[in-house]
Amino acid sequence: MSDWATGDAETTAARVATLRDALTILPRARPALVRLVRTPLRVILWLGLRTGFRLRTEGRRREGPAVIVSTHPHVADGLVVLVVDPRMRPVARWHRVPLLRSGMWVADCIITTAECHPPRPHRPAFVHGLEHVRAGGRVWIAPEGGWQPEPNLRYPRTGAVRMAAMAGVPLQVLGVVHERHPGPGLATWRPWRRPGILLRWGPVLTMTGDVERDIDRMMTAIAETTGSTWNPPTRDDDPDPSEHRRPGQPAPDR
Repeated sequence: MSDWATGDAETTAARVATLRDALTILPRARPALVRLVRTPLRVILWLGLRTGFRLRTEGRRREGPAVIVSTHPHVADGLVVLVVDPRMRPVARWHRVPLLRSGMWVADCIITTAECHPPRPHRPAFVHGLEHVRAGGRVWIAPEGGWQPEPNLRYPRTGAVRMAAMAGVPLQVLGVVHERHPGPGLATWRPWRRPGILLRWGPVLTMTGDVERDIDRMMTAIAETTGSTWNPPTRDDDPDPSEHRRPGQPAPDR
């Protein structure tokens, strides 16, 4: 049996998933037809990630249900992280590139409708993720709200810490460190160059229920794990209110 499914409080040394891992951890509850179509595509996705990048891992992964948070310097990070834990369901924005949308479907992502074109009805990604974690699953979230190539961390959305607190599960940092930050763009990426990526498991945090305090703890841990810079905003800062929340502002329901 795969060692990806061990006890709730155990930790496992980081490693890159094998093809067997990627296939045997496909959700059993999916309709047979979906599994039949998704399985060969999952093989292609795994081969593409393993041949297109030089992947290294560090740290120890905590087992059991959890919310996993990372920086998101490259558009492919939501798929790349699956090579260290193929059980995770990434939360991802709808993307205009058909190839990336196909990869999201193969990876069983929880899709938000932010910037969706054409506009679609609201889909409660937070609720779907919370239900998945409460059922014993693992969810990956980029708390900064999507692709963010800058080394200075921006003030995050509140969904990751609220989800972990409401589900009563820990939050673990997974650092995504590109050899050449922030990694190649889609127009310049060449698979034969195999850009390097370090995937580093970081601290495991227990949420306190204080959103502002938990956000600061989470972002400090991300900064320490990735070598990024985290400067908590003051009331004089002016992040985009549609994307982020400053101290003193009510938490948006995302």
